[in-house]
Amino acid sequence: MVADNGWAGKLAVAGVVARWQSIVGDQIAEHCTIEAFEAGRITLRASSSSWAQQLRLLQPTIEARIVEALRSGPGGRQAGGISTGEGVELRILGPAGPSWKRRGVGLRGARGPRDTYG
Repeated sequence: MVADNGWAGKLAVAGVVARWQSIVGDQIAEHCTIEAFEAGRITLRASSSSWAQQLRLLQPTIEARIVEALRSGPGGRQAGGISTGEGVELRILGPAGPSWKRRGVGLRGARGPRDTYG
């Protein structure tokens, strides 16, 4: 039924998200989350810029663990739009910075939102 309805890939992706802590470990899972899971690319959001750098250093290991988790899932070799023979591509982002946009339309000649010295 799962394969007939085309749910195998989505089920494999959901399995990776659900087992994220066991795939990457407690410490890494505490400091990064899966933000997006697109065909062939996984976007991770780190809790700090230093953790983003650590994740970039661990990127090949994390990619291999994700591929192994996808292969063992219900989708098999074509899980979540990702051919596990080719691997996955991780996109690692640091924490989202503050937005300086406070108002919709700025006034001409007025101070800007980042002009705090003046």
